[in-house]
Amino acid sequence: MISMYVRRLDPRRSIVCLIGGLMATWAFAGALGLITGAVALSPATVDSLPWQSPILAGVALAMVVGVPMTVVALAAAQDDPRTARTAMIAACALVGWILLQLVLLRELSWLQPVCVVFAVAVAALGTPPPLYRKPSDRETR
Repeated sequence: MISMYVRRLDPRRSIVCLIGGLMATWAFAGALGLITGAVALSPATVDSLPWQSPILAGVALAMVVGVPMTVVALAAAQDDPRTARTAMIAACALVGWILLQLVLLRELSWLQPVCVVFAVAVAALGTPPPLYRKPSDRETR
């Protein structure tokens, strides 16, 4: 006899899994574009990169944003109890990456605020909701 265990994932965790997976995909695609040269950077942008290396920037993007967001997506999909902590770390890493871009490159892209909004969503939805507590008789008097 075949038995099947169906587990319902909390809607908050589902959204965290979706956003984390999307951000990881964007990060790895951007990293691949930087490493292969498919993303064309202006000479001024290349000059402002550390060691003028788009390859290093691509590897850093994959490691700082792609890997943590992948971990968040997998943790949320498996309903891991460490999802809240990993979501907060990955969201902070993404916001830090965006701030570093703004400081080093001094260019603003439409994608940067979108990524910050997604990072805030991952941090907010990744944390468990506060438990509802009924007021006791002592607290209502």
